[in-house]
Amino acid sequence: MKKVRRIVALLTVILIVALVIGMFICAITGSEYFLGMLCLSFIVPVVLWVFMWFTRLVNGESETEPADRLRK
Repeated sequence: MKKVRRIVALLTVILIVALVIGMFICAITGSEYFLGMLCLSFIVPVVLWVFMWFTRLVNGESETEPADRLRK
């Protein structure tokens, strides 16, 4: 599972970098797609974070200890 998580994280970073580069290119050229790229640069990382958080929640992989384990 760690290998899959690392691959997804790498793909996420590549996607975010591509969005930022595209946004800068649209800004420099004065393209009409600049505002869309700007919005995507904020929305895509948030959606990907929520997706990864939800899959971790569903699979039961938590980074914190459950409350019943702390009491023992």
